[in-house]
Amino acid sequence: MNKKELVEKIAAEQNVTKVKAEEMVNAIFSTIVDELKSGEDVKIPGFGSFVVKTRKQRTAVIPNSNKTVIIPSYRVAGFRPAKSFKDQVK
Repeated sequence: MNKKELVEKIAAEQNVTKVKAEEMVNAIFSTIVDELKSGEDVKIPGFGSFVVKTRKQRTAVIPNSNKTVIIPSYRVAGFRPAKSFKDQVK
């Protein structure tokens, strides 16, 4: 399922226009992204948690030249499904 199909399904189930459904989907996604940018986790009971993880600084070797480079620490987004979500997908 892609975003367009998600919008169509929400529009049909909630009896709203596709434009309104797309606004709702965009608002949800942008809110999640904004919270993750600020370093906050987003917990949705029964679904899961969107979390920010920090990868530690590390050194790596460039294979062609055998030079070592330092890769600085950085943040990545992650998702941890809730137990009830995992049970429903099984």
